[in-house]
Amino acid sequence: MNRGWMAALIAAAALLTPPPARAQTDPRLQVAVQLAQEGHSDSARAVVGKLLSATPPTDSLYPEILYTQAMVASDAGEMRTQLQRIAVEYGASSWADDAILRLVQIDYATRNLSGAARNLERLRSDYPASPLLPRASYWAGRVYFDQSNPTDACRWLADGLARSEGDIELQNQIRYLNQRCPTVTAAAPRDSSRRVTAEPAAKPPSPDSAAKVPSADSAAKPPSPDSAAKPPSPDSAAKVPSPDSAAAAVAPVAPGPPVKTVYRVQIAAVATQAGATDAERKARALGLTVVTIHEKNLYKVRAGQYSSPTEARAAAAGLKVKLGGNPFVVAEP
Repeated sequence: MNRGWMAALIAAAALLTPPPARAQTDPRLQVAVQLAQEGHSDSARAVVGKLLSATPPTDSLYPEILYTQAMVASDAGEMRTQLQRIAVEYGASSWADDAILRLVQIDYATRNLSGAARNLERLRSDYPASPLLPRASYWAGRVYFDQSNPTDACRWLADGLARSEGDIELQNQIRYLNQRCPTVTAAAPRDSSRRVTAEPAAKPPSPDSAAKVPSADSAAKPPSPDSAAKPPSPDSAAKVPSPDSAAAAVAPVAPGPPVKTVYRVQIAAVATQAGATDAERKARALGLTVVTIHEKNLYKVRAGQYSSPTEARAAAAGLKVKLGGNPFVVAEP
């Protein structure tokens, strides 16, 4: 693959997303980024290389320098190498989630869809509180739709819509992809109490029976005293349908309302059943409903049931104080 063409692909992928959530904090790195933006890429790389050589790998600034070096790299290979170093060697740094999302973009641009999917799932499982997850959901929609996997695509997109309130541009991008997701509607339940069986209408007499003259014997036979004196029983009187039953016989049953999205707060994602049980116990002690989902070798414990993302986010903030960790909102259709 031509190196220039590859670099163009990577640049195009990077332009499809806003800049990372965190900007460079060191003034020297800010100068390097500005030089690159002004077209002085060689000078930018020289500044970053000099700073990298003078900084020990144990310094907290080191992963930030590696990230900046990736952003001003001359080719995709160097960019990928530096980003992978951050993700593997400095996974606890504040730049790790940025690096993984950039790797997703590189994989997508080079059509390495399986690699992009692996990095997306790593981002979500290892960095559940990352502010980049809404942006990642857009890329997940593209990756999984291209893999003919609408289930995972729509799962990510629903979560992205729930987390991206306030970012109109991102919401529009996610909604555009979300048009490919099926709309689930609940079937109206059958109401047997409203079902009315219509009485068959009285059959009109046939011409033969109307014209038939009673025989002399039957005409001459007088009614017996018992039959003449016997009044018609109440049950034999003509039945008049009640207003309720008449209306029920003709009124159509209204369709049920569409299924609403439920928002929960994920409080734990652990590898063992014992860990999940402990998280469930703590949430129930606070009076919350708890749902645990076993997915991708993790037990994901989710608490509460909220009707809006705003309500769920407020609950997540309270649970962070009470339970610790990094609780976040999950949309469940």
